[in-house]
Amino acid sequence: MQKERTIRHMINLSFTAALTLGASITAMAGQVHGNVDEIQEDAISGWAWDEETPEETPEVSVAIADSTGAIVQEASGVADIQRDDVAACGYGSGLCGFSIPLDWSSLPDGTYTVRTTVDGQPVGNDRPYYKGVPPIRSMGIFKTTGYCQCRSCSAGWGRLTSTGTVASAGRTIAVDPRVIPYGTKVMINGNIYTAEDCGGGVRGDHIDIFFNTHSEARNQGVQYAEVFLVGA
Repeated sequence: MQKERTIRHMINLSFTAALTLGASITAMAGQVHGNVDEIQEDAISGWAWDEETPEETPEVSVAIADSTGAIVQEASGVADIQRDDVAACGYGSGLCGFSIPLDWSSLPDGTYTVRTTVDGQPVGNDRPYYKGVPPIRSMGIFKTTGYCQCRSCSAGWGRLTSTGTVASAGRTIAVDPRVIPYGTKVMINGNIYTAEDCGGGVRGDHIDIFFNTHSEARNQGVQYAEVFLVGA
């Protein structure tokens, strides 16, 4: 899968609404509540509160995994920053914010997953961080399917796309050009593709991803994913 280079900010792939406190508050087993608000180049910030020990400031653990799932960095800190916005929502006195230093400079460019926990319980959702990827902007949730060069998928066109390029797995997608213009680069599940093709059944918020084999395309099935405009 093709990955491209340079992002200097955190991207909230738990999706745009999760940046707001009201939309992102998460209650988990063990009575831990919290959220990751932001991942920056040098720190991760958010809040965590345990209703069973409301007067205590919990220790927050952070684990960063690379694209293979291997843990490449760990950090921890105490949630002892005053958060009046959290207190106003009924979560204790608000002494529950955290800002934990991270060192992205020591890691190579790539896609990472950041998991934040308190006593093993997740604080918000796992969050992706794209180091070395261009700035991106959410386009919303799209239906995604798969196709290949076979006649049943490509109606005899094979690898030749509607823009004249040769379709390549990990790069080529078919789109509705009224929604995503040809040549546009988008990110889907951490992978960057180029809009090079169209299809009779690809209309509106629908993207068809090119695969090398029919079995791979069939295994893609129908999924739904947030799509990001790269270079926004």
